[in-house]
Amino acid sequence: MPKPEDEPAHERVRIPAGDEEETEDWIVPIASRREGRERVISLLYEMEIKNSSADTLLNELTLTPDPFVTSRFLGIAENKARLDTEIKRLSQDWDPSRMPLLDYAVLQLGMYELIFCPEIPTGVILSEAVELAQKFSTESSGKFINGLLSAAARLLRSSE
Repeated sequence: MPKPEDEPAHERVRIPAGDEEETEDWIVPIASRREGRERVISLLYEMEIKNSSADTLLNELTLTPDPFVTSRFLGIAENKARLDTEIKRLSQDWDPSRMPLLDYAVLQLGMYELIFCPEIPTGVILSEAVELAQKFSTESSGKFINGLLSAAARLLRSSE
């Protein structure tokens, strides 16, 4: 397995961790927010598969995720109860425990951004969620996620 020193320099950044100059973390920066969202989805999926906590999962990683990824991932974990409540309320006849894990991860991210990221336009959130679902989940996932998040947007962002 290659060490961080063997990886190309453009794929990693070394930054001081906290106030201690001697302690450093390796951070892999993201090239785009879409790439960041993909990483968040993968962390949510991994956390569910491992039945782990967000903090435990992050501590197990060799490389520290980009701050965009970390803030979204921890924000979703910290607000899981509220996100789950909203998703259950809007999914009406579809029990969330029966949803594919990737669909649920995309829904959590989309719902988190609708509620906690007012600076991101609703259209961007919906578009990104549909793209992620089409890329990583089933053929019908994009339509399902678009419908559920569109309903959430109407309720949560009625002023747009």
